[in-house]
Amino acid sequence: MPKKRPASHDVSRLKILSAGDEQPFLACVSELLASGDRLAREAALEALLERPLPQLREQLRTLYFEIDADGQKRDPGAHLRTRIAQLLLAGEDPRDIDIALRAADTHESSMGVDGTSNLRAVGLKIIASADPDLFPYVAAEHVNDSSTFSPEPANTALQLLASTGHEVSVYQWIVSGVHDPALIEAAIDLLQDAPAIVISRCLAQLTTGAVETKDEPLLTKLAETIVERELEDTYPALVSIVRSAISNELYSYLALLLAGTNRPVLLAVLDAQLENDIRRRPLILDALRVRTTPEQAAILKRWEEPAD
Repeated sequence: MPKKRPASHDVSRLKILSAGDEQPFLACVSELLASGDRLAREAALEALLERPLPQLREQLRTLYFEIDADGQKRDPGAHLRTRIAQLLLAGEDPRDIDIALRAADTHESSMGVDGTSNLRAVGLKIIASADPDLFPYVAAEHVNDSSTFSPEPANTALQLLASTGHEVSVYQWIVSGVHDPALIEAAIDLLQDAPAIVISRCLAQLTTGAVETKDEPLLTKLAETIVERELEDTYPALVSIVRSAISNELYSYLALLLAGTNRPVLLAVLDAQLENDIRRRPLILDALRVRTTPEQAAILKRWEEPAD
């Protein structure tokens, strides 16, 4: 005898009810959450994200534990649990720390792909809000918790560490070894309040590694940071980038970046490159012609006029 399919639940009323009186919407959502129908529950949670109902906190907690008891089977990809965690985060109730810790510890893979990284990220957000003293310790467990497919929850851990006064932990992570370049690029921006000498030391170390690996996106970020923050004691690192085996595209961009500052010390870098890098000399000359200042005109004159 064929297995009887469970009755489907009508979710078409959700949108209409969500815009009307609270009680009918509450009753409909509560019914769908209790239905056991994954798609109905997903629709109800989506509606709650648009119009949260604090009255449903206990039902949401119960539902989380019910689903999490067999998460891989009942909630592949953790979509339901992530939405519940997002709703609990919005409620800002410190008593939800138990679910937050459980969420942050959830690792489930399907066909070798981790589908729970976003759930762990939301768990970290709840912990940061519910227990600021506990948060940096849990975040430290996740600063390297990323994959080829997602920078989460490592990105969230680093962002929250910086925003909660733990920039030193971010700096320590940056200089502790080789990491995902995309995360490194984002983490550099988190050290806004660090002393200039600390940033310089950090960028110099990163430059050495990025030059060796020819990581042009990271080299671009490093050069931009050095120039924008006017970190003069890191200019030697900038010179090492310009002199390394980078593509013509990056070389042209860096020439434009340095020329655009019109700072004598950076123009001197370009002048030296005109002397030492004959093959790519036209790229520098093109950069100096874009917005020619008197200082740049003097350099152009030396290199464009034939010698007597």
